[in-house]
Amino acid sequence: MPQIKNLTQEQVAMLDEMWALDTYEEYMEYLDSLNATDRKMAELLTKMVILAEMDEMADDCAEAKQVLKQFTLKK
Repeated sequence: MPQIKNLTQEQVAMLDEMWALDTYEEYMEYLDSLNATDRKMAELLTKMVILAEMDEMADDCAEAKQVLKQFTLKK
């Protein structure tokens, strides 16, 4: 599970609320229920979770990167 550091208590609470949602439709309804400022925060937190997950996935590819290095052309 990805971790995001240095979040405020408000941001953690918002992420907890979003994490409890079961479907994309529920997520969209949640976003629609927020005022403009909170919606921007929710969208930013969503992007941060996606980026953290992508970063974690990239770390999982370290072995594959090592193997691929064997096939790179040397100059």
